[in-house]
Amino acid sequence: MKGYTENSIIVEGNVKKIFNLSNNISKWPQLFTEYEKVDILEEKDGYIKFRLTKFPNQKGEVKSWVSERYIDKDNLTAKAKRLDPLYPFTYMHINWKYEVLPQNTGVLMKWIQEFELDEKCSWSSYRMESYLNHSTRIQMKAVKEAIEKELAATSKEWNYD
Repeated sequence: MKGYTENSIIVEGNVKKIFNLSNNISKWPQLFTEYEKVDILEEKDGYIKFRLTKFPNQKGEVKSWVSERYIDKDNLTAKAKRLDPLYPFTYMHINWKYEVLPQNTGVLMKWIQEFELDEKCSWSSYRMESYLNHSTRIQMKAVKEAIEKELAATSKEWNYD
């Protein structure tokens, strides 16, 4: 029951600033619409372990899990995996990649998710892929808008027009 998703969006701005903002885990509640809070559990150069907590769903249930992330600023990549609880997965690996588009027309931000569902999960891989594709696209748009807004606000500090 392995699954795979790949989604991307173009973000306008400086690639290093986009990379740094989107990988600043402590800011995720301001970048993503689904996360209520984040708790940093461990942090050292290029590595962060954290707990994400989502907003309560319509039933009032709160989902939370611990993940770890390796951030490679030189290669503009971040690799993450879900640690605990793993369910409904046996594993969930997430890779983020950033690429400056030709003529500096934007930055392609790509998120790849590879996973395998626990055999006790009632969802099929296809259903999970559909769910992840849908929610990832919503979140990528929110992250793009939040980053572009922040970059525009900070660049106005230097705008003398």
